[in-house]
Amino acid sequence: MSKFFKNNKLIVILCAIIVFIALIGVSLRSQTQSPVEQYVGDSVAFGQRVVSYPVQFVSGSIGTLFSKESSKEQSSKVKQLEVENERLKAENKKYKKELDIEDISKFEPISSTVLSRNPDQWMNTLVINQGSKDGIQKNMAVLTSEGLVGRISKVNQFSSQVDLISTNTRSNRLSVNIQHKGKNIFGLIDHYDTKNDELVIADISNKDSVKKGDKVVTSGLADQLPSSIYIGEVSKVENDQYGLSKEVRVKTAANLSDLNHVYVAKRNPETIPNNESGDN
Repeated sequence: MSKFFKNNKLIVILCAIIVFIALIGVSLRSQTQSPVEQYVGDSVAFGQRVVSYPVQFVSGSIGTLFSKESSKEQSSKVKQLEVENERLKAENKKYKKELDIEDISKFEPISSTVLSRNPDQWMNTLVINQGSKDGIQKNMAVLTSEGLVGRISKVNQFSSQVDLISTNTRSNRLSVNIQHKGKNIFGLIDHYDTKNDELVIADISNKDSVKKGDKVVTSGLADQLPSSIYIGEVSKVENDQYGLSKEVRVKTAANLSDLNHVYVAKRNPETIPNNESGDN
C-alpha cells in the first residue's frame, strides 16, 4: 500500500511540473501578465518605492536648495547689471551734457576730479586734482555741465582749492547779471541761504524789474571770472526789511552738494576789462 502512495506522489509531482512548465510557456507567449506575476511585480515595485522615495526626497531637496541658491545668485546678478546699466546711462547723459556746454568753446577747459571735501566745509571748499603744473591759476572759474560752482582760491603744483559760490565770506561776493527781457541788471551775491539752498542778491534797486525765472550769469567784472557763465535762475523776489531795495533769491543750476567732476575755465586775457587790476 505504501508503495502505491509513493508512486501516486511521484505522478502528482510530475503533473505539477508539467503544468508549471505549460504555464510558463503560455505566459511567455502572452502579452498580459498572470495574477501571480502581477503580484510579484507589484511587490518588487513597492519595495523599490520604499527605497527610492527617501532617496528621491533627499536628492530633490538638495537639488531644490541648489536651484534656489542658483536662482538667488542669478537674481542678484541681474539686479547688479540693472544698477550698473542705470549708472552708465546717468554718466552718459551727464557727459553728453558736458560736451554741449556753450561756454566751453570760449575757454581751454581743464578737466578735473574732486579729490577731497571736508564735511565741516562741505558747502564752502573742495580740492581738485589739477594744479599749477596743469595751468591752473588763482581766480579761474570752476564749472560743471549745469553751470558755475566756484573759483580757484589756492593753487599747488598738483592740486588746487576751490571756493564754492555758496561760501559765505565777504571776499567771495560774486558779481552777476540778472537777465530780464534783454536787459542786464547788475548785482552782487551777498550770501548763501543754507536753509533754502539759495544764493541771495541784495541791494537791487526797486526801479529794476526782476521776475521769477530770470536767468542769472556772471558779469565778468570785478572778480576776473569770464562773463555769461550760467549760475541759475531767480526763484523769488522780495523787498528788503526796510523796503528800500529788492532782495533776489537764486536757485543754482549746479548741485553744489554733489560734485565729482568739474572743469576749470581758462580766461582769455583779451576778455579782461582794462580797469581790472591784480594778478590771477
